[in-house]
Amino acid sequence: MKQRTNRRALALTATAALVLLGGSLGATAANAATASPNVIGGQQAPSTPWEVQLVFQQGGTDTFGCTGEQLNASWVLTAQHCVDGTTAMNVYHSNSTTNRGAATAADRLYSAPTGDIALVHLRTAKSLASYAPLDLAYTTKSSGTGTIMGYGNRADSVPTTGLYQASVNLTGASTDAYSGRAQHVTGVSGAANHGDSGGPLLVNGKVVGVCSTGDVADPGANTHAGANYAVLTQSASWIRSTAGV
Repeated sequence: MKQRTNRRALALTATAALVLLGGSLGATAANAATASPNVIGGQQAPSTPWEVQLVFQQGGTDTFGCTGEQLNASWVLTAQHCVDGTTAMNVYHSNSTTNRGAATAADRLYSAPTGDIALVHLRTAKSLASYAPLDLAYTTKSSGTGTIMGYGNRADSVPTTGLYQASVNLTGASTDAYSGRAQHVTGVSGAANHGDSGGPLLVNGKVVGVCSTGDVADPGANTHAGANYAVLTQSASWIRSTAGV
């Protein structure tokens, strides 16, 4: 199991100038083949101030995208593979991918000690109308339903214009990209696809995990495809102490 507590102090000068250059809306490195799902099918999500877009570079000129959940004015939750190797990151507080608005630069990236979980610190605090509600005591389940949310491609790699959500079945324990504990889900009204790494799994209205991997590299238009969400409980004390939630 990879256990990371790395702190990266990014020397960032880019804000709104850091734009997509045609790179994939997903992560590279640790789990490039199956990482970074988004939502196939489903429906456009209601306005969700805390569901943010992360646009970043990983050493080159191409840019990539992940989803994040803002926890308070200074901290954003996402997946660890979205920060590994990242050299610059902007956070956008719009639910529209065609009109992202002004960027807020990240200045520090932290990897959780266990699981595909990370925290992003904003260089300038950004107060929102609401923040992501967390369940840090969640245990994996083999029955019941949840909701996934995210940005990025939809069915058959068609780009999205905004934030989408879908209902999923909870189908047992699994493993995330860093050998941590994960909740396996299969799509009901929609499923995971490339572009939503770090996006939330909500159960009973609270975020219990973040999107880590998909069961297949390319789910196409399969609304019942499976995915694995890193369970926050495995690094709960670290999340509390680092982000102050």
